[in-house]
Amino acid sequence: MKRITLFILTAIILVSCGQGAQQNSEMKGKGTIEIKPEEIKENAIELFDQKWALVTAGVPGDVNTMTISWGSLGELWNRPVVTVYVSSSRYTYEFMEKNGHFTVAFFPSECREALQYLGSHSGRDGDKIKESGLTLEWLESGLPSFAEADMIIEARKIYGFPFDERGFGDVPEQFYAPGRMGVHSVYVGEIEHVWVRGREGE
Repeated sequence: MKRITLFILTAIILVSCGQGAQQNSEMKGKGTIEIKPEEIKENAIELFDQKWALVTAGVPGDVNTMTISWGSLGELWNRPVVTVYVSSSRYTYEFMEKNGHFTVAFFPSECREALQYLGSHSGRDGDKIKESGLTLEWLESGLPSFAEADMIIEARKIYGFPFDERGFGDVPEQFYAPGRMGVHSVYVGEIEHVWVRGREGE
């Protein structure tokens, strides 16, 4: 019964991502353009909290991604930055630690199921990217991202360190209670490129 349920879930995800890929093909037809970080018009809280994102790091043959809903956009040390948080319990943590760059990608609503899948499965257990139905692609810079994404941020890691529990207030207790998850590391990336699809002619 569990196998049947898993098969049905995977089929739903693949169909949904197929629809997203078809829409993305139309987006590519409209053009992919680079914008400046300050030209990002979406609200950062909405992007991360409601739309979610994939943070991805690695090289061909050794890459992993995970869904995130915690993140921010801003400025640090006179540089435009994107900040993400990855728990030490996640497989992606290893990739964030050993790579100097990462990408943050946002998607149209058609890929919601794929993001749910990637956020609830581990790359330790198999090729979850393939199973999600999303299409891994390599940017000109050599960084990994996805063909279905409608906005991709390329970032160079300029800070990465675990939260210091001595500085916690009362909010983190619900997340870091015994048996929950490993403490998150903060990764700040200097934004080097921002790519958007479907905005040509705006």
